[in-house]
Amino acid sequence: MKRSVFRWFRDISIAKKLYFTVGIMALLIAIELVVLFFSINTLSSVRAYVGGEGLWSKAQKDGLYQMLKYARTHDEADYEKFQEYLKVNMGDHKARLELSKPDPNLDTVRQGFEEGRNHPEDVDGMIKLFRRFHSNSYIHRAIVAWTKADETILDFVALGRRLHEEINSPIHSPGGIDALLNQIDPLNDRLTPQEDEFSYALGEGSRWLEGVVLRLLFIVALTVECTGLILAITVSRGIQKGLTEILLASRAVKEGNYGRKARAYSADEIGTLANNFNSMADELYKLEQENQEVYSSLERKVRQRTQELESTNQELEQFAYVASHDLQEPLRTISGFVDLLKKEYREKLDGNGHIYLNYLSQASDRMKTLIKDLLDYSRIGREKKAMPVNCNNLLDEVIADLGKSIRESGARISTGHLPVLNAYPTELKLLFQNLVANSIKFRHPERAPEIIVSAAQEGGKWQFAVSDNGIGIERQFLERIFIIFQRLHSRTQYEGSGIGLAHCKKIVELHQGHIWAEASPGQGSRFFFTINKDL
Repeated sequence: MKRSVFRWFRDISIAKKLYFTVGIMALLIAIELVVLFFSINTLSSVRAYVGGEGLWSKAQKDGLYQMLKYARTHDEADYEKFQEYLKVNMGDHKARLELSKPDPNLDTVRQGFEEGRNHPEDVDGMIKLFRRFHSNSYIHRAIVAWTKADETILDFVALGRRLHEEINSPIHSPGGIDALLNQIDPLNDRLTPQEDEFSYALGEGSRWLEGVVLRLLFIVALTVECTGLILAITVSRGIQKGLTEILLASRAVKEGNYGRKARAYSADEIGTLANNFNSMADELYKLEQENQEVYSSLERKVRQRTQELESTNQELEQFAYVASHDLQEPLRTISGFVDLLKKEYREKLDGNGHIYLNYLSQASDRMKTLIKDLLDYSRIGREKKAMPVNCNNLLDEVIADLGKSIRESGARISTGHLPVLNAYPTELKLLFQNLVANSIKFRHPERAPEIIVSAAQEGGKWQFAVSDNGIGIERQFLERIFIIFQRLHSRTQYEGSGIGLAHCKKIVELHQGHIWAEASPGQGSRFFFTINKDL
């Protein structure tokens, strides 16, 4: 099953690959928003219960005060206030009883909570929290404490009723009233630990829920980032590998080697193009074998087909650029929602709520950086117009652009006499900038960066070297560092997306050259690259 899904994804069209990637990212982002919305509402409901407990406790204490006052004054207005205060407790009691039923009447529940002076906008959330999490150990403990406290409140109500009857009795006596009042302290002694247990259980439940939500949001955010990265790398590598195979086969055919076939890695447009190219090469080989006189005509046809392939390659690169650009739209959407949540719910969110939103913002920013690097990678070589370039002047521009990093790091940059040569100026400047910036970034913590840029003529090519005294590189990683998205360090050590040296490799190949590195850990690195003089 796993292999069939991989084969299906490999063989579908490039457009569908990119739309599938966008769809998966949008789905994961939607799930993340749903989780965030659910967590905010649930925590808000816990807060509402904590606030409701405060109103419940205050009403009980106010009612107790009015009972004691009524015992002294015998004023009916005091007894009516006693009953009015306990309506808060009895309203919550009515809501709890109804919610305990298998099929509760939600209108009755809402009426009970509102009689308990809970805010109407909090009531629906309180109902959902009770029904969804009543079996949770923390919420269950709180409900048990609530039930016991309700029983005590009913005893308070009954005691107040007997006191009222005693005071209004024609034969009432101070001794009878005192006997009733002596029952108040035992009731209070029962009620206080029940209130404490309710608050403590809710507090523990809130902390448990915050931990679950934090882990869940972290897992979803990590899934979004990893999925986007994996899909982007898979699509990019698939396109790059297929196009490289076709270009190598076309160069072989141009040189008369018809035995070199373009390998079709998939059944998408690239694979179809590779198969068609192989069929064309076979057809050309058979025709040349049959008739040597048409050689010149066929050679022109090969050149034409090669130009068509290069044109198709450019169109595919343009398509990949446009489609990759569309990947930024769902990221803008999530960023917009995060900003909206911060604006609309700022007063309702606690410290953890803001932390969760910051996690979302940071994940979106990292994905934006990744997509920007992919777009920059696809732009390399799109404007292929070589012209004379003074490398000394170009390097001076790079040093000026990196002036802030150079000053902050204390870097010293030395250059010998660099040549004037035909090159693509924008790409060549980016090549120097990436190598010099890397020497500054990966500097040794115990010494200031010392960077040397030099060049020498080697046959028909210019060979450049960029040396530094930084942290160096392990020998086994010297080939891997030029692969796109390959990182040797975590983001907490060094920022970046792992695409800079892949940029350099693509630029050097655009100049018909080669790039490699020599390094030792702790001893610095030396990067070499060549540029064809006849570009």
